[in-house]
Amino acid sequence: MAGGILNSVLEFLAPRHCVVCGKRLMADEKSVCSSCLLDLNLSEYASGSEGNGLERTFWQRLPIVRAAAFMTYDRQEGQHAVVLDLKYHNNPEIGNHLGKLMSLELKERGFFSGVDVIIPMPIPTAKRVWRGYNQSEQLARGISQATGLPVDIGAIRRRPYKTSQTRLTAVERTANVKDSFYLSRGAADRLKGRHLLLVDDVITTTSTVQECGRTLCQIPDIRISVLSLAVSKKLINNIRKANPAE
Repeated sequence: MAGGILNSVLEFLAPRHCVVCGKRLMADEKSVCSSCLLDLNLSEYASGSEGNGLERTFWQRLPIVRAAAFMTYDRQEGQHAVVLDLKYHNNPEIGNHLGKLMSLELKERGFFSGVDVIIPMPIPTAKRVWRGYNQSEQLARGISQATGLPVDIGAIRRRPYKTSQTRLTAVERTANVKDSFYLSRGAADRLKGRHLLLVDDVITTTSTVQECGRTLCQIPDIRISVLSLAVSKKLINNIRKANPAE
């Protein structure tokens, strides 16, 4: 009772607004209003269907079991504000909420079957200190709450960026992330033979996921699945061009 009154007072004094449309949120809404959630442009990989284009993109490079990405990402779409708010605007609860949300259908479809542990994509220590959190870890925490799977935040670490990835081409991104990741002490022993779910916020060119995955492959007998909050429309179009029969 007291908690409900306190929440009502806080809503009155400091109302929360949808990060997509700016509309005031209802008490039971989290970061994104119900209307905008219904209007989110889901990617064609949101259901994690077997053999989808994103999954096949990794097949020749990593021991990928499954791959999924919840929504599309394009700077011309209002929903890109969800990603920006999570990454840059000190709003980690968005990650937790959307991590749980994007897990619901995937759980029903058996996407998490056989997965042993969730590995959030690491960010450099300096960036984590500046931001206050790792956005991929927030997504992983939400997925963990929905699935009961454990999260391992210390298995793999990331060296500082050579330069920001934001405006680099696909080729430049690949060079920029080369040798960026390394395993922490003891990670190979405790994760040997496990099925790892690598969680990222946005897949733009796959270069970061591939480099992180290659480092994880130093662990004997592992399998990897990939789940991202968003995938760039440009990458989707490139995958379609590479697979015109789809």
